[in-house]
Amino acid sequence: MSDEIAIGHLQKRKIEARVLIPFITACREKFGDGPTREAVAATIRGLAAEEGAKWAGSFGGDVAGLRELAETVWAGGGGMDIQVLDQADDRLAFNVTRCRYAEFFKELGLEDLGSLIHCSRDHAMVAGFSDDLELARSQTIMEGASCCDFRFRRKT
Repeated sequence: MSDEIAIGHLQKRKIEARVLIPFITACREKFGDGPTREAVAATIRGLAAEEGAKWAGSFGGDVAGLRELAETVWAGGGGMDIQVLDQADDRLAFNVTRCRYAEFFKELGLEDLGSLIHCSRDHAMVAGFSDDLELARSQTIMEGASCCDFRFRRKT
């Protein structure tokens, strides 16, 4: 029996952010921005890789599993709207056309922290999800773009 309560992915990230933001602010004041960013980024990458491995166990560590993850966990809980552009056995391309994670951080005026504690986890998550896949992304809504361009492909 578990005492965990199932909550959506977006709500989970909001709870995490409300804990992390004051901590990051205090660390910036004590240690400076550079060392704080490095420590937070390393921690987030480690957590994301672990989460990716867990999701691979649930969805399968292939392109089809990645799409199911994106549609059911990331978008399914209302966290984002995605538009799938292409999928084959060796690739998946989609755009995030609305990101409620970015909206949350923008409401707080903390897009820089949103990018650090949310967007920066994507590449590490993919590495944990599958050694055979990689992500290319050139823009995010969090950084002011009109969409996030997720392009996953099997490594050659």
